[in-house]
Amino acid sequence: MQSIIGFTSDFGLDDTWVGVCHAVIYRACPQARVVDFGHNIKPFDIRAGAVVAAAGVFQLPEAIHLVVVDPGVGGGRADLCLVTERGTRLVGPDNGVLLPAANRAGGIAEAFSLEPDRLVKGGPLPTFHARDVLAPAAGALACGVLPSELGKPVASSDLSPAPFELASSSGNSVAAEVLEADRFGSLRFNVPAEQLGDLGLDAERFEIALGHNVLHVSRASTFADVSEGEPVVLLDSSGWLTLALNKSSAADRYGAQAGMHARITPQ
Repeated sequence: MQSIIGFTSDFGLDDTWVGVCHAVIYRACPQARVVDFGHNIKPFDIRAGAVVAAAGVFQLPEAIHLVVVDPGVGGGRADLCLVTERGTRLVGPDNGVLLPAANRAGGIAEAFSLEPDRLVKGGPLPTFHARDVLAPAAGALACGVLPSELGKPVASSDLSPAPFELASSSGNSVAAEVLEADRFGSLRFNVPAEQLGDLGLDAERFEIALGHNVLHVSRASTFADVSEGEPVVLLDSSGWLTLALNKSSAADRYGAQAGMHARITPQ
């Protein structure tokens, strides 16, 4: 039984919301252990939340993942528990934020729409499903409750779409996009490590067209494999193909930001 819960949200740390969710989880399952993956996601940014959640699942696939970036809270969207083909369980709103993480864990095997009456007496506060539905559900899972006991099955085809798709082949190149720039300015592309071979990107050198820039960059294992200030392509700790500069910001130098399209061609 997995008792680790990875928690991602856009709540920030200046209010009580994160702490209250921790408390609710521990009330439901005293032996649970909550790991905060990040709470400084820009408010309402479902796409950024999905990126963080997918990174968390890549690094801790065996954990339960609670993901709350939920601008539609109280507006009729469902609360979900997803079980992946590899057994990862994800809890969050039905707005697409869970899907990239689920895909990185083998795809959805089962999906359940959580029923609030099974989790909170009197129904949830419309503006705080994280406290009243999602956190209790994650706690229940950590204490061995089956997802099927928390809600009714739903078809994965009925779920809201993901905020981004994975990269795809386009001739002899790959059509990709920037998922995010991390705090060091490294640019993560929507190319996961597990698909490099399928996309033909298991190469040692690449041409990357990014905005007005056309770069010719070698692949290496780490930042220090190139001289200071030089670009490098690598697989980062979250398992995404990444364009970085040694001790500098690729985002600043190339004027890149989340959502920017890129063409990646192996050489």
